[in-house]
Amino acid sequence: MGSQTELGRMAGAFDEMLDAVEGAEGRAVAAEARVRDFVLEAAHELRTPLAGVQASAEALLLGRPEREEQERLLAGVVRESQRAGRLADDLLLMARIDRGVELERRPVDLHDLAEDVAASAAGRPGAAVTVGTAHGPALVEADPDRVTQVLTNLVDNARRAAGPDGRVHLDVGPGGRVVVADDGPGVPRADRERIFERLVRLDEARSRDRGGAGLGLPIARGLARAHGGELRLLDTGTGAAFELTLP
Repeated sequence: MGSQTELGRMAGAFDEMLDAVEGAEGRAVAAEARVRDFVLEAAHELRTPLAGVQASAEALLLGRPEREEQERLLAGVVRESQRAGRLADDLLLMARIDRGVELERRPVDLHDLAEDVAASAAGRPGAAVTVGTAHGPALVEADPDRVTQVLTNLVDNARRAAGPDGRVHLDVGPGGRVVVADDGPGVPRADRERIFERLVRLDEARSRDRGGAGLGLPIARGLARAHGGELRLLDTGTGAAFELTLP
């Protein structure tokens, strides 16, 4: 049947429609599988701190421990409760990002935000944090709280990677660009995009001990994209360098 006839064109259009439906169905099935996996992983992450809370509470109720042991168990309840609360907050924020997080944009200087994040980090033990100031003001229209959240996440990750004797540097450039670099071991090439997936941790034991659940980088990238910007890992050869760009 000729494709130029009316019937032929109708048949071609019908085939295209079927292909589109099959493609949409496949994407829907894949999306459903990703959601199911994410829910299972999130439930697993929540079980860990909740199990800790339950074990400590049961020991307090049934064991009649001495005062020193009571204080240790109570501290464990507080610590694990905080871990569960942080994870719940991250999951809620991830859901808001998926739906379209609301931003309160106003003119902000990225230098000021970077300096504030560095000053906050200076009050905690760990790698030293410095800020480059050679480029002058870097004004953007952005939500300062959300950008601060992104930079804080990147700096905290970099300080953990660099270790107590390492260094972390924030380089603020014109055009809404901030690079957070550390002198740690870096990220294996095969994992450079994987680290932005939800609930992915390259160092399972260390991340869990520190309360991380593998949502920090996905949230940071989600907030960057909500601004119309991007967050990516640069190929620097040494350490790790994350580049945040805002329009």
